[in-house]
Amino acid sequence: MDIGTQLRNLLDQDGITQKQLAEALNISSTTLNGYVQNRRQPDAKMAIRLASYFHTTTDYIYGLTTFRDPPVTPFNAEERHLINIYRGIPEGMKPLYIETGRTFSRVAKKKEKELRKKSEKQGENTGEK
Repeated sequence: MDIGTQLRNLLDQDGITQKQLAEALNISSTTLNGYVQNRRQPDAKMAIRLASYFHTTTDYIYGLTTFRDPPVTPFNAEERHLINIYRGIPEGMKPLYIETGRTFSRVAKKKEKELRKKSEKQGENTGEK
């Protein structure tokens, strides 16, 4: 998705006009319209200002993510790596990737639960609690 489409969506979602946004950002309506129509690209500072205004991320403004709300905690390096792997997978293979991840998660939770039960049982046998 492009910046213009994202901005149009944000304007519609928040129920504001281009003129209102231009005034809030202290830029000309013509400049903002250039962004919305994809005739010009905002520089990095303007992208940050747009993201801040809409309480979102620059990744969302640039259409790199579909998540409007910023993550509560930033992704660590491994999480970013997994996201990049996912983005490189052909569309038809993404459901398989997701299901594989779910399977790994279920197995890990089951093992964790078994270990916890084993640890509790050992504690009971030694009189600890």
